[in-house]
Amino acid sequence: MTATNEAAPSRTVRDATLDVLRALGLTTVFSNPSHTEMKLFEYWPEDEFRFVMGLQEAAVVGMADGYAQGTGEPALVLINGGPGLGNAMGSVYTAAAANTPMVILGGQQARKMLLGDPFLVAKDATQLPRPYIKWAGEPGRPQDVPALIAQAYQIAKQAPQGPVFVAVPEDDWVRPADPEPVRIAQVESAVVPDPAVLARIAAALDGAERPGLVAGGPVDAQGARGDLIALAEKLNARVWGAPVWNRGAFPEDHPLFAGVLPPIPELVNERLAAQHDVVVVLGGPAFTLFTAWDLFSTAPADLDRTPRPQLTPDVRFLHVTDNPQAAAATLADQSFVAPPGAVVKGLVPLVSERERTELAPVREPVAVPEPSTPLTQAYLFHVLSQELPADAQLFEELPIARADFHEQIPLGADNGYFATASGALGFPFAGAVGYALAHPEKRAVVVVGEGSAQYTLHALWTAAQHQLPVTFVIPDNSGYLSLKYYLQDQKSWQKGWDLSGVDMAQLARGFGVRGERVESPEGLREALRTALTADGPVLLDVVVADPGLFRL
Repeated sequence: MTATNEAAPSRTVRDATLDVLRALGLTTVFSNPSHTEMKLFEYWPEDEFRFVMGLQEAAVVGMADGYAQGTGEPALVLINGGPGLGNAMGSVYTAAAANTPMVILGGQQARKMLLGDPFLVAKDATQLPRPYIKWAGEPGRPQDVPALIAQAYQIAKQAPQGPVFVAVPEDDWVRPADPEPVRIAQVESAVVPDPAVLARIAAALDGAERPGLVAGGPVDAQGARGDLIALAEKLNARVWGAPVWNRGAFPEDHPLFAGVLPPIPELVNERLAAQHDVVVVLGGPAFTLFTAWDLFSTAPADLDRTPRPQLTPDVRFLHVTDNPQAAAATLADQSFVAPPGAVVKGLVPLVSERERTELAPVREPVAVPEPSTPLTQAYLFHVLSQELPADAQLFEELPIARADFHEQIPLGADNGYFATASGALGFPFAGAVGYALAHPEKRAVVVVGEGSAQYTLHALWTAAQHQLPVTFVIPDNSGYLSLKYYLQDQKSWQKGWDLSGVDMAQLARGFGVRGERVESPEGLREALRTALTADGPVLLDVVVADPGLFRL
């Protein structure tokens, strides 16, 4: 019997997938590809798709996170679904906490190889990223890949938004496509706040003697920042940043801004009970907590008979979130599942206008720091604030220095503010690069310690390759100082926090980014001015003194 060769199909799963990606607008691809993804890139249509290479998967996902936050649309990531996804999990964890829409395609070994234990296999592929994704899938048949990606896109985009994952076997890309093109449904959010709920929240605010608002990142992400300003001014109400504030939803230089709440229940209660009788939490959990006050003690611990964290009964708390899980876990008195941005917009015409009276300050006046050698981080931030472009987009990760940052850099209405939404380090360094790819007309400014920078350091190379307008400012205190002050006996613990010898300027130059080390006040202003107006990326490694015990 003579074997015959059938003609190769003219249309493959790869072709059909590229059509779906075009239709969905997923034409920027963040990737650090491995062998299991290469078939997708054969005859790559580079005139239609922008390929953004990263040197390590954590940086790749972090860049995609920043890009998605900049565009408001899902970002596309292509990495190996086994060790590659493992490398990226810290960044996936952060993207999930930030509710960043993202479609991650994970390369899987060829189907015929999966009976064994092949190299680069993704065992139980859809289980690895759980529980830090919204959804995961793998195609039952090769021809299902394009439709599965379209489905993943719609899931990532709907509230609460978040990253999704699709595992694609390597050989699926070259199999014949379904003869019928994928029908992409137009899935649009039609969720609007219940008018009765809006009326109840408005009545609670109008009935309060001392109303307060707590703003979470979704207010800004859903385009309601200006509306929140209008709502606060109409109510003459203070606005607090939600604990672990990962996105600026209210200008920090506004007279009604009260500061960012600390992620400690005792301090949340202390600050809010002293100022308000009704507080409405808009977006985000109520509340994200980091630790409890008793854990700062070094005394022997008693048998734990304490209740779970709770909010003071002296304040009535109303909570608005589009995340049903956050609503179910709320510490507030009432929680409403609705889009926070739409709720803010809807409340503005409903609440009564109050007399504009000056509220007593809740924050101490901020002293103007003096130059010194070594520099203080407060002085660095003070000078940086004076040199920032009016529309600069700030990306911050300073576990030990956040108080100094917000005191010395009161961001205005045109400034964006982005920070990690989780306890995982590394988002701002890579996120700023992704944001700059989405908005090259704006200056992205990264303020990150030299410890945090190590987690996505590879993003420097991508910034250099694309000549992006990113300025990296490193307050270099030679240590993981967020860890230093947890233990009483610092000498024995020094090996756990000491980072002496890290030279960020040299590292930057190794990745193709102009790097400069600043060790004294002389020349700091000019170095900042030059770095903030350069055509491409610049990193300033600014040596600063140990700031001491962190302030909340």
